[in-house]
Amino acid sequence: MLIDRILPKRGAAALPMLLAVGLLAAAAVPTAAAPVPLTSLTAPAGAETAPTSPVEGSWRADKDGSEITVAPCGQGFCGSLSWVVIPKEFHAQCKQMDRDSFIAAMVDDKNPDASQRSRPILGLTMLTLKPTNDANTFDAHIYNVQDGKSYDISAWVVNNGNTLRIGGGCFAGICAMTEDWPRVAVRPTPDYTCGPG
Repeated sequence: MLIDRILPKRGAAALPMLLAVGLLAAAAVPTAAAPVPLTSLTAPAGAETAPTSPVEGSWRADKDGSEITVAPCGQGFCGSLSWVVIPKEFHAQCKQMDRDSFIAAMVDDKNPDASQRSRPILGLTMLTLKPTNDANTFDAHIYNVQDGKSYDISAWVVNNGNTLRIGGGCFAGICAMTEDWPRVAVRPTPDYTCGPG
């Protein structure tokens, strides 16, 4: 599970701050429009553009059903937490709290950088992938919100593009586990559910 605790008492306090940040960010309008791919101008409205890499898309990252969506960023790809399945021990809280307060309570409270502990985890970039010479293999870095630690790993797109395998090798007799993340449909916006995915 990607969340091991929810802090409802912080949720109400964090909400005004998050709204203020959102309002400030919305007020910062760039002076020039960013360039857009020509295909976005010629494609029919509502048409999706083809992925440039087999790693693009959404992957079920946890046995509980949480998902990571991978998209191009910088010189590689970034994976953000796009679907959170709330752990069973927090179902009652999830169902009782209003939506905004609950979302505000889902924060990165295990982050070793105290200034990052109030950032929301929904939509958080947790995975970065750098392409290698093999189109299906990536050097990756993953952040674990459960313990606030980051890990260098490898990632492979396998099973005819339907599985993202993440993990690593062995060092000093300690071997990193691998996990297989199945491909799932891309959700329109990051969200969560109070019950099984």
